[in-house]
Amino acid sequence: MAGHDYKTKVDDEQLINLVESGIANSSGDWLNSADLADERMKSTYEYAGVAKGHLAPAGVSSIVDTSTTETVEAYTALISDLFLNNQKLARFVPYDGSPESHRSAHEASLITNHCIFKQNNGWEILQTWVKSALLWKTSVIRWDFVEDFVVDFEEYEKISAARLDELLADETVEIVGDLEYENDFDEQGEASLVYVNVRIKRTIDKSRVKIENVPPENFLISNDATHLDNASFVGVQTQMTRSEIRRWWPEIAAEISEDEWDELDGNDASVRWSVEQAARREVTGQNYNMSGSDDMLEANREVTVTECWVSVDRDGDGIAELKRLIVAGDHILHESDCDSIPLAVLTPIDVPHEFFGLSVADMTRSSTLASTAVLRGFVENTYLTNYSPKLADPNVVDFSALQNMRPKQIIATNGNPAGAVQSLQPETISSGTVPLLQHMQTIKEQATGMSKAAQGLNDALYVSGNSETKLSAIQSASQKRIQHIARRFAETGFKRLSKGIYKTMHSNLVTAKLVIKGSLASIQTNKLPREMECEIFIDLGENSNANKIQKLQRVGESILPQLNQAGAGMAVKPDAPAILATQLIEALGLDSSDFLEDYTTDEFKQKAEQALQSQSEAAKAEKEMAQRKVEAEAALAEANVQFTNSQTKNTFDDNAKQLAVSIDKHFQEWSELQIKAVKEGAELPPHPDYAQILQMAQQVLNDK
Repeated sequence: MAGHDYKTKVDDEQLINLVESGIANSSGDWLNSADLADERMKSTYEYAGVAKGHLAPAGVSSIVDTSTTETVEAYTALISDLFLNNQKLARFVPYDGSPESHRSAHEASLITNHCIFKQNNGWEILQTWVKSALLWKTSVIRWDFVEDFVVDFEEYEKISAARLDELLADETVEIVGDLEYENDFDEQGEASLVYVNVRIKRTIDKSRVKIENVPPENFLISNDATHLDNASFVGVQTQMTRSEIRRWWPEIAAEISEDEWDELDGNDASVRWSVEQAARREVTGQNYNMSGSDDMLEANREVTVTECWVSVDRDGDGIAELKRLIVAGDHILHESDCDSIPLAVLTPIDVPHEFFGLSVADMTRSSTLASTAVLRGFVENTYLTNYSPKLADPNVVDFSALQNMRPKQIIATNGNPAGAVQSLQPETISSGTVPLLQHMQTIKEQATGMSKAAQGLNDALYVSGNSETKLSAIQSASQKRIQHIARRFAETGFKRLSKGIYKTMHSNLVTAKLVIKGSLASIQTNKLPREMECEIFIDLGENSNANKIQKLQRVGESILPQLNQAGAGMAVKPDAPAILATQLIEALGLDSSDFLEDYTTDEFKQKAEQALQSQSEAAKAEKEMAQRKVEAEAALAEANVQFTNSQTKNTFDDNAKQLAVSIDKHFQEWSELQIKAVKEGAELPPHPDYAQILQMAQQVLNDK
């Protein structure tokens, strides 16, 4: 509209109307969520195996198939084991490589995990959160900073002035009442001043971040929302007594008239009990009061209170700011600024562009209903076979005796009973009943991913011929959907919860106290960064502990030693061995600080650099020595060859000389024979060829 001033403050009446409109147009309000509540009620009956509502029996049998129970419990056990067993859920990431960054990330992780698992019953709370999501589509958890102080009183009949001063040095201790003193005389008769009948009060600060689950019927969110952060209205409805309202907001409570208190009455059955809560109490065997508690004391009567988060322009600057409101009827009990909504949600199976998704119970519903129908038919057929209905002539047989038959019972008849009683035989059960049940089991496993192989219950996997590798591959493939749901939980609800708790502690606590290695330690939260990225510690997939240990061992046993042996140790960071050892110990689920020094300090890095340089120099010297050894061995081998060649030549020369001497002697002897033959007139045979003689000698040797 032209000329309209957009810078207009939203007054209290407009704010109340905005809240009422948000409640009326939200999913979760009992007027607008009948279908959602009905779906959750169905899941409750299916999980408990109670034949109520859509599972009500049409015949004799009330048996209910346990598919929903088995699947939800299996998922809960697996996810709880992945997330909660080591109590190290949150792991904050250093914002850079500085020692201060690593130390801050470590301390942020310590205080966040301590808050979740020590200051709150984290395992029970988070396990309920997980199971609620698996069973009822979407589960909600919240966190708030609560100021809690415990007061202890101590009394002393007599206390010395020094001891009293020592007690009062503690800021949490103060004196109650007036001090009285007197002189106390010792054995030597010397007097000293002592205080008598002293009463002191010790105030212990138990303030913390409180975590609690939000029942599904109490959570409200605008219908058009796809995420908590883009919702125009988010709320949580609870019940508070009039006494609690008067204690927390006395000024506002004083303005509420008796008639207005009656209008705020939350004890009416339609307000107090939703169909979901009634179903939960019914399946656990608890009674719930369907009528109002008119006889309840006035101060204890309950009021429906809505805590909500809306964006509204209260200061008239034309920009809507996120506000936290607590409203009871037309009264605003509390209003404050906030920068985020302290809620986190889990959704097992998301539906794109919708806030609410599907639960594991939704995925097993068709299998549960079909298997229940088949099982009931099977049971009823067996029942009718054992207790078949009968046709009887009332003029011959006593009906009451036939209906309540007992062993050795005598049934009075009037006439011949041979044709008076006839049994009606039930129809033969179909031969496809058992195969159908087996087929439904297969459908359930395919729909949920929770197969027998994933649970280690499939005996057929362990027959001869199936290797360990094959079994591992089958189980890994069957767990892909489980891993996907676990990863979705980690990257959505669990991460938001961890970051929200840390941010709340940072804003409200100056010092966080926790037990480290058996002793009390303090961490200055206000000195830590306000914003840090967070990872969820989960033993899953490629980054699971088993895979991480294998990778780290390969780096430590293969890559780094090879670099050092090759003389390239300078390429390795000085603190690399310490980082490797730290990550390996952490992957084993142990605290690395119990075994290793802080490798982020400058002193450690300097020592590590010197040690690494010494190792590199030693490796280089060892390599040079090995090279010289190889060269010496090569030179020695070459000298041996030359020596052998020289010996061979010398031997050849000696043999040649001996052969020359032998030939010369031969010719001398032949010449002497020739001279003798001439003197005596005899004729000598022809002179033999020396080559022929050698050939003859070689022939003789070869024949041998």
